[in-house]
Amino acid sequence: MVLYECVLTTKHSSPYYALTNLMKSISYKVVENGGIVRGVQNHGIRSLPHRFKARYPDIEGNRYYKDGRFVSIYYDSSPQIMRDVESILFSDEEVLRSTHIKARNKLWY
Repeated sequence: MVLYECVLTTKHSSPYYALTNLMKSISYKVVENGGIVRGVQNHGIRSLPHRFKARYPDIEGNRYYKDGRFVSIYYDSSPQIMRDVESILFSDEEVLRSTHIKARNKLWY
């Protein structure tokens, strides 16, 4: 299994229950297939380096965002499960951008 760090940028106007449901669905997918979720961190709302365009407008009709909420989730899983997590993130309306990084383990130093 590989340790992954998934960094998400979501809409700053997203309700907490939508983000909670997203994190639960990712965690369930990882654990269901034999992985381990090590942690979830909310880094808060920050200014984006440039405006991001969402796939769909929100309730107010906004499609471009200058601010975003950054969230990280750390988990151990196989590469196939990482691709499944990416498909969950791609299909979610609240996610503006996401990226997966093979996290470094402190034992490697």
